[in-house]
Parts: sequence; C-alpha cells; structure tokens
Amino acid sequence: MSRRWQLFWLVEAAMFFVLCFQIVTNPPVLVGVVFGVVALVIGAHVHRFQTFWLTVGGISVVISVFVNPMIWIMLFLAACASLRLFTGQNTSFGPWARKHFLAVTTKQPQPKAGAMSSHPWFGDTNIGQTQFEWDDINLTVAAGDTIIDLGNTLLPKGENVVVIRKGFGKTRILVPVGVGVAIDHSAVVGTLSVDGKEVPMKNQTRKYFSEDYDDASRHIHILTNVLVGDVEVLAV
Repeated sequence: MSRRWQLFWLVEAAMFFVLCFQIVTNPPVLVGVVFGVVALVIGAHVHRFQTFWLTVGGISVVISVFVNPMIWIMLFLAACASLRLFTGQNTSFGPWARKHFLAVTTKQPQPKAGAMSSHPWFGDTNIGQTQFEWDDINLTVAAGDTIIDLGNTLLPKGENVVVIRKGFGKTRILVPVGVGVAIDHSAVVGTLSVDGKEVPMKNQTRKYFSEDYDDASRHIHILTNVLVGDVEVLAV
C-alpha cells in the first residue's frame, strides 16, 4: 500500500473515532442511534411488524448519524479517493504531482502602515507565482499542499524566517543555492526530505543545519509543525 493510501486510511480512522466520540457525547444523537439499533435488532428477530421495525430503525440510525458534519467530511474524502482510483489519476493529480513551480520576482519595499494580507486555511497554496516584496512567511494551513519557491529570490542578508503550521498535506520549499538553511521540523506522521535525503518522522522533532550554514552571509530559518504530511526542502 502506498504512503498516500496509508495516509488516507489513517485520516479516515481518526475521523471515525471523532465521529463516535461526538455521538457518545451528544445525548439526543446517542438516543437516536441506540433506539435505531434496538429497532433493527427487533425487526431482525420478529416476524410481526418486521418491515415497520426495520424501516423505523434504519431511518433513526441514518438521521442520527448524518446530522453530524464529520460523516459528510468522511464521505467527501472517500468520494475523492474513489474518483482518483477509478479514473487512474494517481500520478498526475493536483499541483504537487504536476511539479508546477513558478519563480519568485521581488520588487522594491512598499510602505507597510495599515497593510493587511491573508491566505486560505484549506486548499493548495503556491507562493512564488506573483511578484512580491520579501517578508518573513508565516502560514497556517488546515489541509492542502503548499509550495514555496524562493529559487530566484535574492534574500536579504542575515536571518530570514519561514513558519508553517499545517494539519494535513505536503510542503515543498525551494531555497537558493548558497543560502544557509536551518530547519526545525515537528510531525506526528510523515517524512523530512532535505536535498533528496529522506528521514521518517513519527511523533518527533528534528533540527537540521546545512553544511555551509556557518559560512553563508544569508540564512533562512524554516520552522514547520505538521500533524500528518511530508516536508521537502531543496536547494536550486
């Protein structure tokens, strides 16, 4: 089984336990599920009014379970996985698989008074496809793939910081050659890949410094906290 499918089943199992917990801690829903199960058992063992008991029991269970948003999220993820499985798009799905990276072009610093910026919590993110003034990057992403391409960026001298907090998904960061790289990475499940060398992560925190870190005039400090997902850092 591939890592992608292992991740899928891990997420589905985690959401199933959350669903069970929410049912147990919600008295009206719990009563509806228990009543429905009892009605189904009665309908399976008696012949009188069997159709009535099976119908009432099935409706009670379905309504009690499907009022919980978690079951809809589980079904949505299962539908997406099934679509990828039956359409044969396992190797070319999404911007991560297509290796679609765009170079960064910087511009002159602009006044920051009163400025505001934002980014989505869900979905794929590409940083580097538009012209922007360099500033430290601080991202919080619930789920989705993130690509940060700094390959053609002239970073300011000194320490530059990239902070990424993520629930689920892959992260790829491209840094210019000659820049000293320091990585602080924490993950529950995933891998840390630096210049093609992969290190498995299981409830761990790892620190890494590039070989030219002490001699480089420009540094980038990458801090990543991921629940489930891979982080890859490449020098380009």
